[in-house]
Amino acid sequence: MTPEEFPAAFAAGWALPKPDAFLDYFRPLIAPDATFTQPMFPAAHGVTAIESMFRRLFALFPDMALMVVHTAVEADTAYIESLCTASLGRGPVEFPVCDRFTLADGAIRARHSFADPLPLLLTGLRRPSAWPRLLCSRLPAPSTKDARAGEA
Repeated sequence: MTPEEFPAAFAAGWALPKPDAFLDYFRPLIAPDATFTQPMFPAAHGVTAIESMFRRLFALFPDMALMVVHTAVEADTAYIESLCTASLGRGPVEFPVCDRFTLADGAIRARHSFADPLPLLLTGLRRPSAWPRLLCSRLPAPSTKDARAGEA
């Protein structure tokens, strides 16, 4: 996939049900050693960690939807400005996001998401029914090593 083709593929993936169909769609597009960063979550390195990050995001916002507002492409980089909407506590919340994707050899090599989490956090603080989900989203995800040790 080229950077010019990616914004349409991105929008198509976000239109799918979350998390499973979304992850099934994006998984083959992500390079094995890709790195994704976004506010409120630790950096994710590799497909398994990236998938875990999105599962945690969708646990926080099960009904999250995204509308692409603007895109730009330069060389190997695609910029996608979006408006995200979701429920938080007993009410809706929306927030703008700008993602920078670096693509090479048809795969996503890196994603850096730019968003100001403060308005979202302040909204969550004003909605006590959202507190359990907000707290759980901040707990560290088990590492692959820890998960394997628990299976033994």
